[in-house]
Amino acid sequence: MRMQALLMAVPGFIFAAFLIYLLVLNVYFSFLNWSLFNLHPTFAGLSTFQSLFSQYFFGLAAIHTIVYTVAAVAIGNILGILGAGILYFIKSNTRRAIYLSIFLYPLAVPSSTYAITWQWLFNPQTGVNLILRYFGIPNIIWLTTQPTVYAGMIIIETWAYTGLAVLFFLASFMSVDKSIVEAARIDGANNLYLLFRVILPNSMNGLIVSTALLFLFSFRIFTVPFTIGGPTNPNMVSLVEYIYILFSTEYFSLSSALSSLVALIAAVVIIPYALLGLKRWVFRR
Repeated sequence: MRMQALLMAVPGFIFAAFLIYLLVLNVYFSFLNWSLFNLHPTFAGLSTFQSLFSQYFFGLAAIHTIVYTVAAVAIGNILGILGAGILYFIKSNTRRAIYLSIFLYPLAVPSSTYAITWQWLFNPQTGVNLILRYFGIPNIIWLTTQPTVYAGMIIIETWAYTGLAVLFFLASFMSVDKSIVEAARIDGANNLYLLFRVILPNSMNGLIVSTALLFLFSFRIFTVPFTIGGPTNPNMVSLVEYIYILFSTEYFSLSSALSSLVALIAAVVIIPYALLGLKRWVFRR
């Protein structure tokens, strides 16, 4: 039995070793001076990172990515809790499954497809402005300057990823002991009290998974700003998009340095948060 388990784990070990090899190779490239202007790589040490941090577009990409990520995690979790709460109190499993599929539908749409669709919707003359003008709201020039770029990107991210949060919150809600919920209901608790004072505190593992995935999806966002803004739009560029720009313009070491930095930030944020959450809310029972 033990031998079978080890054999089944072999593909995982091979994949992990290959992934670690690529990460180490990428870190090695980030310490070189390798670009279109220096085709023979030489060791440069930390000067590659110093050059990266001094770039104006790196600062812009970092600010945009932070705004996209914080908004996606905060709004996604709030809407995920509310959406999962509504679905939890639906008694019919069939209706709950139908409504859940509506929440999950955006995940089935390719990101380039919904990026183009939202670009049409944000057209100042023919998009959502038609509805806004009907209610007397002035015309908004979407996706051109801040803060309309932030507003537009946050709306798109919320539409795309909230279903994921709803799914994980609903799964954690459904795992809560029904006797606790029924006892609170007998004591006169309404659905709102049950959701925020009984169900949510007993299903924090859903918050862990939802926050981790929303962070990862939004922190490495690429397709939407690239499709809508193109590779040279400074108002929308994200960190991962900037990696592509640096690589395509043959700044190989700078591209490797930024990709190493993105991988490090993702690991620093996700791993301790996941371990703490698992220790406090999953393995405490």
